Amino acid sequence: MINRRQYNILSFYLTRALFLGGGLSLLVSLSRNDLLVSGIVGMLFGYFLLYLFFKKGSINNIISVFIAIGILFMNILSNTVLTSTYLLYSTPSFLIIFIMIGTLIYLSKYKSSIIGRISEIFIVLSFILIVFAVMGLFPYVEVDNMLPMFDTKFINIIKGIIVFTGASLLPNLLLLNYKDNLKFRDIHLGYVVGSLLMILVLFLVVSIYGSEFASIARFPEFMILKKIDIMGYFNNIENILVTEWMFNILICALVCVKVIKDRCPIILFYVIMIILLIGSVFILGRSYSYILYIKNYYYYISFILVIISLLIKKSKI
Repeated sequence: MINRRQYNILSFYLTRALFLGGGLSLLVSLSRNDLLVSGIVGMLFGYFLLYLFFKKGSINNIISVFIAIGILFMNILSNTVLTSTYLLYSTPSFLIIFIMIGTLIYLSKYKSSIIGRISEIFIVLSFILIVFAVMGLFPYVEVDNMLPMFDTKFINIIKGIIVFTGASLLPNLLLLNYKDNLKFRDIHLGYVVGSLLMILVLFLVVSIYGSEFASIARFPEFMILKKIDIMGYFNNIENILVTEWMFNILICALVCVKVIKDRCPIILFYVIMIILLIGSVFILGRSYSYILYIKNYYYYISFILVIISLLIKKSKI
């Protein structure tokens, strides 16, 4: 099993994974200048629900498999769109997906403690890249871009809370059956730090670009990285900084594959992987608006899955 430090690190990564590649732009388009309200309330609500899950102890195994499949599908879409758009322009989507799934299948043969160790290695580099990015972006912050506040429809703020809660909490449910003797007080830090970082990113996006532009940008979280220019020596480094997001997505995807493999017969596991491969290639062959439509609805579905997971009792497959 994984220890307390590894659990917190994995929770930190999982909390952020669904925001990348669509979640942030959806939140900005919904809550506009009031996104900090949606983010903070969504984090508090998610924290409360996570506490209830730890009181419950675990989640239904069948539900956990469905959650893992859904999150893995979103991870594949996000990673492939991000990679093909900004890093490997001429590489076919099929090849990117095939390499990603093949790598995940290979790593899934290791114990969950190995995944925890991998996250411990990545967290050092992640911390360095995050601190560097935040320091480079703060000179461009214009608080006036956050005004006027409390000018958003109340229903959109509620939608923002739902999206933030679902996106931040759902991946964390995959860790529940690996927690061993850990208590809520041992692991809550990973969720809190991950949520606060996403709130900070939301603040940076809107305070730098304004909600109007940020709501229509494909990847506002990537766009702000282009602004970094420290003393004329550190610029055009967005492709280096974006690797931290890729670490984040891949670690989350690895946890998903581990959950599927541990809870499904081996033949079914490979069938699921093949279906995900074919399904991802098919979806990515459509227009970006179609992909965005699917991803936007998934954020609401994620919240529904959280509630269902809380209500349904644990059972064996």
